[in-house]
This record gives sequence, structure tokens and C-alpha cells, in this order.
Amino acid sequence: MKISPVGFALLGVISYLSYHAIAGNKGLSQWSRLQEQVKTLESQRDDLLLQQRQMALKIERLSEDSLDHDFLEELARQQLHFVHPGELMLEPPELTHQLPENEDLFALSNRG
Repeated sequence: MKISPVGFALLGVISYLSYHAIAGNKGLSQWSRLQEQVKTLESQRDDLLLQQRQMALKIERLSEDSLDHDFLEELARQQLHFVHPGELMLEPPELTHQLPENEDLFALSNRG
């Protein structure tokens, strides 16, 4: 079977268009990559919206009109390391960035 020059040109055009429909800048493979990117960005957006809601709740709890004293104390203890007089605060070495000393922590906690 002999292919005419027109048939050969038509086969070339069809091959060219097929290739670009699948692998081109606007082809199926690019569409798949864009769909994955959309999923990733939507997930990031959802995480950021959750963080925003959590921050808004914390701000609400610290506002003058509805100050949550327990929450304020918890923040002071965690962020500023505040303790009540007479309390002993022990932090794990990984939080203090210091090497542990060979002290008997049981004896320290039962001192007083």
C-alpha cells in the first residue's frame, strides 16, 4: 500500500496535533499537573483558614471585653515562663537547650 504525499502530510499533522494535545503546554499532562497544584493550594488554604480561626479565638479570649484569666495565665506560664512564688519549674533539656546535669530530680522535687 502506497501512501500519497497528501496522506503522508495529513498523518504528520495528526501526529503533531496529537502530541501537543497530550504533552504540550496546554495538553493533558499539564492539566494533570495543574489539578495536583490546585489540590495542594486548597489544602494549604484550608490549613491557613484553620490557623486564622484559632488566632481569632485567642484574640477574642484576650480582648478587654471578654478576658479569659485562665488562658492569660496559661500563656504567661508557657511563653514567659512565669511561676507562682514557691513553685518549682522543671523543663526538659530539649526545651532549655542545656545538657542535663546528673541531679536526682526526685530529691529536688521532694525538698520542700
